[in-house]
Amino acid sequence: MWIAILQIGAIGLVLGVAIGVANKYLEVKVPPMVQTVYDRLPHFNCGACGTPGCMAMANAVVNDGYPVTNCKPGTDQMKREIQKLLDDYKSGKLTFDEE
Repeated sequence: MWIAILQIGAIGLVLGVAIGVANKYLEVKVPPMVQTVYDRLPHFNCGACGTPGCMAMANAVVNDGYPVTNCKPGTDQMKREIQKLLDDYKSGKLTFDEE
């Protein structure tokens, strides 16, 4: 019985380390402007906007010019705030040091 417990523990340890290493080296970097827009979306991931979720919506809004007004559960204030951020970003008033 102890041998089985040690074997399962060793397997768990090896897989845990493998997941940790994979997480570090296979991490997907999200551009700061996409993250900023995503943080302001309602995070319902409902798909009512025509994208599969809020992160896809944020990516489409920033990179493809997708209209932020397509977010159905979002408030008008949220949409105005995101549009102002986008306008400032495109005009050069808003920059990110990490890019």
